[in-house]
Amino acid sequence: MTSTKRPYVYIASPYTRGDVAMNTHFQCKIFDRLLSDGKVWPIAPLWSHFQHTVFPRAYKDWIEYDQAMLPLYDACLRLNAELSEYKYIQEESSGADGEVETFNRLGKPVFYDVDSLYSWVAKGWANVR
Repeated sequence: MTSTKRPYVYIASPYTRGDVAMNTHFQCKIFDRLLSDGKVWPIAPLWSHFQHTVFPRAYKDWIEYDQAMLPLYDACLRLNAELSEYKYIQEESSGADGEVETFNRLGKPVFYDVDSLYSWVAKGWANVR
């Protein structure tokens, strides 16, 4: 898909539970895959990890920021952080679960795997919200 008309998809995955660097690595890897596939415009909120290394902020500031931005996006992709090459997996995330709750409250779709997300896109995402 070469069109710039793509849904904006927020990636919700663990950050503070487990290893924050591994969790960030995972989200950057998923972002790269989604961007390369060219079907959605991915949003990787864990990029704030890098902002935080230079200008640290309280955790609640990052949650408030993310929550304020969520209404701008078309869908949520909720994934566990899994890096098989490192035998790493992190499933629990109160932050990602809270983001899912917000998407549900907004009546926006939440997907738990890339294939389901891409199926929604293929069906004409703008018409099936």
